[in-house]
Amino acid sequence: MSENKRVIVLEELAPEGLELLRGDGIQVETGAGWDADELLRRIPGCHGLIAGPAHAVSAELLRAGGDLQVVGRTGASVANIDIAEATRRGIVVATTPQSNAISAAEQALALVLACAGDAAASQADLRAGTWAPAKWAQSSVEVRGRTLGIVGPGQVAALLTEGALALGMDVLDDSGRIYAEADFIVVDLPEAGAEATPGLVGERELAQMKQGVRLVSLAPAGVVDPAAWVRAIASGKVAASALTVRQGDLDAGDPLIARAGVILAPHLEESTVDARLRAGLMIAGQVAAVLRGEFASNAVNVPLTLVDDAAELMPYLGLCAQLGRLVVGLGGGAVTELDITYGGSFAYFDTRILTLGVLEGVLAGQGEGSVNYVNAASLAEARGLTASETTQSELPDFPRLITVSATGPRGPVTVSGTSLGPEHKSRLVRVFGEDIDIDPAPHMLFLRYVDAPGVGGAVGTMLGVWGVNIAHMSVGRGTGERESVMALTLDEPLDESQLDQLVERCVLSFGAGVEL
Repeated sequence: MSENKRVIVLEELAPEGLELLRGDGIQVETGAGWDADELLRRIPGCHGLIAGPAHAVSAELLRAGGDLQVVGRTGASVANIDIAEATRRGIVVATTPQSNAISAAEQALALVLACAGDAAASQADLRAGTWAPAKWAQSSVEVRGRTLGIVGPGQVAALLTEGALALGMDVLDDSGRIYAEADFIVVDLPEAGAEATPGLVGERELAQMKQGVRLVSLAPAGVVDPAAWVRAIASGKVAASALTVRQGDLDAGDPLIARAGVILAPHLEESTVDARLRAGLMIAGQVAAVLRGEFASNAVNVPLTLVDDAAELMPYLGLCAQLGRLVVGLGGGAVTELDITYGGSFAYFDTRILTLGVLEGVLAGQGEGSVNYVNAASLAEARGLTASETTQSELPDFPRLITVSATGPRGPVTVSGTSLGPEHKSRLVRVFGEDIDIDPAPHMLFLRYVDAPGVGGAVGTMLGVWGVNIAHMSVGRGTGERESVMALTLDEPLDESQLDQLVERCVLSFGAGVEL
């Protein structure tokens, strides 16, 4: 990393996760015992924050953390993170949605087996000193050959299916058949969808189930209507029941929680040693990746997914931002329409992340706060800026090339760039349709003129008089009626007065300084 990054960790993260961060050169501060005021005091100058489900990440906190680049959250829920504010400020919010999938699937399978053996009833009898094997046999069944139905697209479905099939069960995920055919039903709903589906399984759905069905819910409270569920238990429709509960769910007035014979289990976030280790390593890796300038595959507020293409495309984001700044600088101000062509092997990738990089460059400096691939799309939409993408697989001169075209107050502009070597060093190769070859630099000068002897010398002489050193120069010689283009990198920028004098005295048709 180019600078020493600082990350605050508010939860009891697995030690291996902390070591991963430190091994990446990140300064880690643990603040599990801090209150909200202490966190607000310490967040300025912090680049990353890892907060557990019990910690609220408010708009006020995000505003106080002016250097924040990433907020990490173990588990899948982002219920108490102000996602809108984080996105507006360009802060990546990353989670670990699959970190507890194995533990949760195993818990679900264990609850299915417990319901098969009516473990709640036998436990109650045994604790009361009653030995009733005939009674227990009447209420117990085997799972082999029976049908399991899974309601909801939760994260454990695939692993639960794998385990159920290994036990000889049939598995249904067809909502039109589950209630009528399943002997066991598991309701699994992701946290993000819970609020929109209270009573997803209610009186009507329970009435459609087979007599003696065994019902397990991993979903948040209320997704399965508790009053309807209790009535179904009392009538014998549901032979055995189990549910997972979250912190705050244990309300003695809840008819389901109070019902004897219902198996209760804690809802697993990272509540196993293995899941906690996996979550710690995953979120530490996500945070470190963002701070290295890489893509976070589990970012929840990035408008696309690049799990497969990220490693290939992320190194080009810097070039894309430079091309965006160039079209604004050369065009003379804000543009409203961008045409972006991705040439060569770019044609085989999802290039939307690169377009976000171009938008980042175009929008840089046009408002408060930072712009990056997190908030570029929303900011562009708010400003009426559109970008169209095309691909060109046949490209004889470059293995990969990005061309950005736009029209600004000074007229149409086209710039092209690529990258060189394993470190993806940016290279500008075409401006205004003319071939050049120059590295982008903080202070650049672009000139257009009718090619004639002495123009380059005159430009160099004037810059020398002003004490402005030329670091590099590249000339694209126009042919026919096209003007030549001169691109220079300078050790310091020219002011507007100097630029006007340069254009006038050297008989140039165009001159623009661009800060990259």
